[in-house]
Amino acid sequence: MTTSTEAALPPAIEVTDLTKRYVGADGRSVLALDRVQLTVGRGEFVSIIGPSGCGKTTLLKMVGGILPWDSGSISVLGKEVSGPGPERATVFQSFALLPWMTVLDNVAFGLKVRGVARSERHDVARKLIASVGLAGFEESYPRQLSGGMQQRVGLARALAVKPHLLLMDEPFSAIDAQTRLLLQTDLLDIWSKTDLSVLFITHAMDEAVFLSDRVIIMGARPGHVTNVIEVDLPRPRTEATRLDPRFVDLTGQVWARLRGMIVEETAA
Repeated sequence: MTTSTEAALPPAIEVTDLTKRYVGADGRSVLALDRVQLTVGRGEFVSIIGPSGCGKTTLLKMVGGILPWDSGSISVLGKEVSGPGPERATVFQSFALLPWMTVLDNVAFGLKVRGVARSERHDVARKLIASVGLAGFEESYPRQLSGGMQQRVGLARALAVKPHLLLMDEPFSAIDAQTRLLLQTDLLDIWSKTDLSVLFITHAMDEAVFLSDRVIIMGARPGHVTNVIEVDLPRPRTEATRLDPRFVDLTGQVWARLRGMIVEETAA
């Protein structure tokens, strides 16, 4: 819930008229994103969903400061984005763990880069490893872990640097369906205990609705925001939420809009 103090602060993310072009292999300019408008409030969980090629990951990378854009602006916590920053952390679709490092050292890696003393960074890492349900695996290596466990390590590593904003690029897409459902609930439990703002990319309609305060629907060619759906389901979200008629209705609304895009694209 946003407090009056939070409401008076600049939003976590503010994207204004963002436009991005790529130059294709044939030398032609391709419009990837067209005047995208997006706001994520402080402490808000916002998902972006849309057809493949609509620019979801491109947008996330630009918010993360690792891709340039052609026009428009991006502000994070009231400051214009000009590159990566310590207030942002990203969890990727691929687990992106360092295979020669233990779980403990993977989680502590960002703190090591920032010059935090070994004992302090390991203390922080151990607490986070326990918080994601991996106590006892500190000395294990990524190859010894399941996909779901590896993604938990990736989440703990992102949280170790105490970001204000968590950027998540389809983090559960490479994980089996059962583990994915568990990780969704675990993510919400961790998020509820922080003041993190989250921008979450997904292809899964039910995932977007289950996790989010708002679902942003993007259309493709070029990428643009077509709809914003407010998710008025109570928190905390539990497995019972998935049986709520309102959850089913909201998921249906997302599908209706995506299906309309697919039908239009097929007919074109």
